[in-house]
Amino acid sequence: MLIHAIAVAVTLQMNNIAHAPTGHLERAQQEVIRLYHNIGVDVAWTGPDASRATPAPDIRVVLVPYEAGDMLHRETLVMGAAVLTKLGTSVAYIFYRQVEAQARQYDYSLAMILASAIAHEVGHLLLPDGRHSPDGLMRACWTRDDFHRANQGQLRFSNEQAAQIRGRARLQALVEHERRHRAGQ
Repeated sequence: MLIHAIAVAVTLQMNNIAHAPTGHLERAQQEVIRLYHNIGVDVAWTGPDASRATPAPDIRVVLVPYEAGDMLHRETLVMGAAVLTKLGTSVAYIFYRQVEAQARQYDYSLAMILASAIAHEVGHLLLPDGRHSPDGLMRACWTRDDFHRANQGQLRFSNEQAAQIRGRARLQALVEHERRHRAGQ
């Protein structure tokens, strides 16, 4: 009997429409990798112009300058939105100017706040119910203490959320493995 080990991994595709500075973006991507690695999920980043030989991303991360549509009329601060399109594409929108404003307000690292916002929105797409939690990384409205923990790299998923994300990432990996096997790759 042949057993295949399926890695618990997620591929994220970065689309920097907001033209965020490369240095901040690279540091944020490394922090997202670390945050997910801490819960047992490997993250790989691709760019929007990755070759066709590269597997399709699990989630597209789109940095846009500002929120739009219904997001403009929310009473509370919104740094991002997670969307599952009709075609099944998972997209995490990050509102870069809002992230930038929060980092500046608290005098914290833009890269660290950006990483936490990305990890939060990707979390919505990986959690089975996608809901907010009363505390931690998946809290709906972050407090000053949450921003402080984000700046320190200590704003985290709960143990239950970590297990759910690992389960979802494992399922996605199995589906991709089966698709490739059927395609003869």
